Amino acid sequence: MISALDDTLLALADPTRRRIFEVLFAGESSVADVASAVGAEQDELSNHVVILEEAGLITRRRQDNGEFIAADPTPLEIAAEWINTNRELWAMRSQIEDTGSAPTSPQ
Repeated sequence: MISALDDTLLALADPTRRRIFEVLFAGESSVADVASAVGAEQDELSNHVVILEEAGLITRRRQDNGEFIAADPTPLEIAAEWINTNRELWAMRSQIEDTGSAPTSPQ
């Protein structure tokens, strides 16, 4: 799980890759259209696509008239689970520090 989480977070650490992923929320698109949407040269975009693909965040397919990519949000579930778990742990820690005792569960 850590490797998949690392791959996801590293892939999304770059603002251009986050923008590519956001553009693909609308659905599958040609690499040329995505390059235009994010303001990147096709060579630069290709490097970003490889990183997103290796992290499992996009899928790629070739067709006679070009190359198409689509977002795959599945790896975000692992990242969201890790973030939410740690957010809860930090909230509990903060509550302990503020009150000096462990949080009580509601009855």
